Amino acid sequence: MHDNLLSVIVTRKWQLAENYHAVELQTRSRLELPSFDDGACVTVVLDNVVYKERIYPLCCFTPRPRAYVIAVRQDDGDTNTKTADISLSQGDEAFVGAPRSPTVILDGCARSILFAGGVGAASIAGIANRLASAGQVFELHNFARSPERAVFREELDALKSEGGVHHHFGLDADRLAQTTSHAMSPAHANTQIYCSGPPAFMDLIEQQAHDWVYPANIHRIVLGDRKN
Repeated sequence: MHDNLLSVIVTRKWQLAENYHAVELQTRSRLELPSFDDGACVTVVLDNVVYKERIYPLCCFTPRPRAYVIAVRQDDGDTNTKTADISLSQGDEAFVGAPRSPTVILDGCARSILFAGGVGAASIAGIANRLASAGQVFELHNFARSPERAVFREELDALKSEGGVHHHFGLDADRLAQTTSHAMSPAHANTQIYCSGPPAFMDLIEQQAHDWVYPANIHRIVLGDRKN
């Protein structure tokens, strides 16, 4: 069942924002975990009761090579199995797969627009870092229910000197759709669109992006269940 997976244990957990936490996963053995690019994600498997697996974003502040740090959402009292993350506490055992890095198009002639929601901000921050390091032009829009629930807000704000960074808080569905549509229009056909967040959020971005850019230029960084 766990072929090609590495055994890890939860060594630390701390709060990133309201209802969001960072979880450190460290190997028991002397094996180093595979390296990863900014914006990468990893599959975490927990089967102490029922076999469960979910995809989490890897944070780029991993402190040492035998540990990963992932961003998780753990709302108090969340009983929705479709949205609730695996419960991870210090001392828990789990398994991780090989990190998967998103494709980032480095083209000096192309503009990039990035959309983040929830823990998707971790992946989008990583992609923005890679674009900034390559001197690429980008615009980033981060969405959260409130400033207190905005994950990696400081890390995103640190990129303002490299590109446009905008935070949007407490928008209802109509205002969200208007804001993302306005951010995308007018976009040139070769503009690169990146999005990561809840499935409905990414569906909206993808639907709107199809009106402006080539389908191959729409990049979804999928987190959570593999079905999403």
